[in-house]
Amino acid sequence: MKKLLKNVIIISLFTGAIAYGDCGECATATNINKSCNNNCSNNGCCDSSNYCLGACDGYPYLAYRSQSRNAARELVGWQQFINQYEHDCTYGAFYAALEYTRSFRAEHLARYLFGCDLDCCNTLLVQGSQVEGRNPKAWLADYFGLAPDFSSRVSFCPRIQNVIVDLNFYLGLDELTQGLFFRIQAPIVWTKWELNMCECIKEDGKEDLPAGYMYKESVSIDNLPRSFTEAASGTVTFGDMKESMKFGRITNCRLTKTRLADLRMSLGYNFLLKEDSHFGVFFQAAAPTGNKPTACYLFEPIVGNGKHWEIGAGITGSYIFWRSDEYDERHMGVWLDATFTSLLKQCQCRSFDFCCKPNSRYMLLEEMGSNDNEIGPQTGDNATYQYKKNLIPTINWSTFNVDVKIAIQVDAAIKLGYTRCNWNFDLGYNIWGRSGEKFCTDCCKDCCDDCCNGCCGATCTCPSDKQYALKGDSFLYGSSDGTTTTPIALSATQSAANIYSGKNYPAASTDATDRPVRNPGIDKPVAAYADTTELFTLDGTTDNPINTSVDPILVSKKMLNLGKSPSAITHKLFANIEYTWKDNDDDWIPFVGLGGEVEFAQSNCCDDCCNSYCSCCNSNCGSNSGTGSNCNGYCDDNNCSNKRAGVYQYGIWFKGGISFE
Repeated sequence: MKKLLKNVIIISLFTGAIAYGDCGECATATNINKSCNNNCSNNGCCDSSNYCLGACDGYPYLAYRSQSRNAARELVGWQQFINQYEHDCTYGAFYAALEYTRSFRAEHLARYLFGCDLDCCNTLLVQGSQVEGRNPKAWLADYFGLAPDFSSRVSFCPRIQNVIVDLNFYLGLDELTQGLFFRIQAPIVWTKWELNMCECIKEDGKEDLPAGYMYKESVSIDNLPRSFTEAASGTVTFGDMKESMKFGRITNCRLTKTRLADLRMSLGYNFLLKEDSHFGVFFQAAAPTGNKPTACYLFEPIVGNGKHWEIGAGITGSYIFWRSDEYDERHMGVWLDATFTSLLKQCQCRSFDFCCKPNSRYMLLEEMGSNDNEIGPQTGDNATYQYKKNLIPTINWSTFNVDVKIAIQVDAAIKLGYTRCNWNFDLGYNIWGRSGEKFCTDCCKDCCDDCCNGCCGATCTCPSDKQYALKGDSFLYGSSDGTTTTPIALSATQSAANIYSGKNYPAASTDATDRPVRNPGIDKPVAAYADTTELFTLDGTTDNPINTSVDPILVSKKMLNLGKSPSAITHKLFANIEYTWKDNDDDWIPFVGLGGEVEFAQSNCCDDCCNSYCSCCNSNCGSNSGTGSNCNGYCDDNNCSNKRAGVYQYGIWFKGGISFE
């Protein structure tokens, strides 16, 4: 009967791994390559300090601590049934723990995602190009198809919740070799991630998008999204945009996943086994049964460790330093478990910003191609490229597969345990940490636009005539007669634009030549001609010549900041109380317990940036205070080391099991 139970438990765990092992996919995005062979480049993976995000930038991905990685939950409650001494037969124990965890300190998570673009109320300002007195840290509403006079405040309160059924089985193999043991763990996890986004619209916008700005004609306010919440959800197109945002969607929906987190197996040997002490080592491997990032959403739910294989080793030990002279079942001791693993290379889909342009993945790109209309100056060489009447969200182009690995992860717990007859009381400390990610960069910078079909190990060939440039707030069309009846695409680009603004608005001066509709702030501006015909703004007059770029400045993958998820360190306090039915005459001894934990993450320096440079904001809906405008330091390796990816969270568990001999 005992052997049958052991076999059933092991088979059930492996079956669960197969059942919950599917990869999630983005419904409307290009599917992720599931057969990545990881032959990124001859140089392998590198970790250049040139590719990092500044301390006050937002990260597009949170590498969350795997729900299966919890030394505290494993250590408590069953110490008297494992690592036993003077056994010459097989023995074991099994427990099932039901735990609920929830993150707290939402401002820490919000600043990790958006950086110092948030004010001290975790609020993002979104304002159009024609809003008077625009806040310098407000995202440009025009990029999302919102009206140029639109203004709103968007607050975030991110939260992660988990329900975990942790199944753990220990088998002492003393019948083979005294001190030999095997352990297998399989936590089934339901997780829910939510941004809890709340938008307060100050000005809902009444202006149409002007002719030539996003389309050859004006775009009516009736055909535009009416809120940032709608525009950032990935369902909106406008003007020349033919595809909506496929990745990095900022949604107010509650995103959930249910998977087997990781299937962890350990094989170990206790060199020391005595009544009051033990010490051993073990080797551990984890099979990736959770889901890996698809980049479909900002703050996407992850179960497990991101689909990495893990290998490593650990130590286990205990020492009972006090026993009652009168009652043998009253004693006190310390227990320790520590695991050191490496997360092996895994192909994952990630989104990236341009270097020194935080959150620029939410800007707009214009497609450029051959100059069919001979756009250029009145005399001299024409532009090499011309706008091809197609706008795309930058993130659709800057999202692709990369090879990711993490060199070291540490999960160590130490506890003080007291036993009084059938009762056990545990109090302990857990430290978890991991090094920052390492990317295979050579592959990612040069692969083709449709990268989530391949890139890592795949052969990608980009069409030579398909190029992109930053649009900013440039006007894309001119006309020989100043009307929309004969629009001609220009070659205007704006490489100096960022997520906050372009370079045309507001007007540099009251001079007519500085009117935004004339493209004064574009790259290398010259008066636009099509062949030998002068071009004008599309406002029904020939009094306003329009500029174009000669030559336009294109973007390339080499301009992207391949910002890796930073290192993480957390500290946890935990406690557990348990009752064991030791008086049971049978060889099967049940036990039940109740415990909890509180985990604290090391703050990233963007929190300090907020405290130092942001004024306390007004909770009034229309307030623009709290800009954090003094945050900078992009691409600074020193800043990279100050940012952490840990999460503040607490949990409570009910743990029950049975031991057998």
